Amino acid sequence: MKTAPVPHEARIATGDSGVHYDTPPVVFERLLDANMNYSSGYYLTGEEDLDQAQRAKMDKIAAMCGFQPGARVLDLGCGWSGPATYFADVHGCRVTGYTLSRTQRDFAMERAEARGCAERLDIRVQNVLDAELEVEHYDHVVFLESIIHMKEKAELFDRCNQALKPSGTLFVQESCYDKNSKDAAYQTERGRDAVDLAFGGTTTMVSAGEMQRLMEEAGLSPVYSENITNHYTRTLSQWLDNLDEHAEEMEAADPAFFPMLRKYLMLALATYRMAQTQCFLIAAQKAPLTWIRRHAGPRA
Repeated sequence: MKTAPVPHEARIATGDSGVHYDTPPVVFERLLDANMNYSSGYYLTGEEDLDQAQRAKMDKIAAMCGFQPGARVLDLGCGWSGPATYFADVHGCRVTGYTLSRTQRDFAMERAEARGCAERLDIRVQNVLDAELEVEHYDHVVFLESIIHMKEKAELFDRCNQALKPSGTLFVQESCYDKNSKDAAYQTERGRDAVDLAFGGTTTMVSAGEMQRLMEEAGLSPVYSENITNHYTRTLSQWLDNLDEHAEEMEAADPAFFPMLRKYLMLALATYRMAQTQCFLIAAQKAPLTWIRRHAGPRA
């Protein structure tokens, strides 16, 4: 039986963070691509539509990390489980995802059943910090624009290190400050609390350099970093085009959330265009030579 979403007004009144997690799925079905990626796409030529860019992003992650059929992938903060479902369906991985929303979990499993990959997808409704992750069990751990909502980054990376196999890969796609000194200023900005409440802990952003430092402190070796800010500005523009096209239906589905979403996306696009906020792909491994050999070819 599906769990009915709690109205946004009720969640805001009780101080519940991340109220968008239980938004009716139709809002995000109209906003996002067909695979429900709530993160930046990757534009190989710059001419791709949103669906093409998101497939390219997911295939890039799979190639970079070396996904193989049967590989165990842990998706922390899996959201609507678009990438998790894609990795299970297209790349044959066995994916375990964690979300805070039963609405998202129910939606994801229904889609996986329809695509015939539900036996390879396990979506759990639990805070990952409360989860008992098997030691050296996973080939890959991914955070796809989810760790921004998690303030305990050092602890999370330490747990990822323990959960990964010796040759395992950690992959992070995330929004970052252009410099870590921006954090103090952002904490005092007007409207910060409203954004944080509506979208779930976005005030825990760090710079890309700080993200890599935290990985290193947890015993992981960063092996790849790419700034994809220009890809995110295009993604946000395409999301806003979708929002404008389907505004009436989206607002009818959730009148309280719609204006917050519109304002948030417009603010995000402005900060990305000014490069005050940037988006990075960052990969790390427990055994970095494995990555080097896979991506640089055989040694001379």
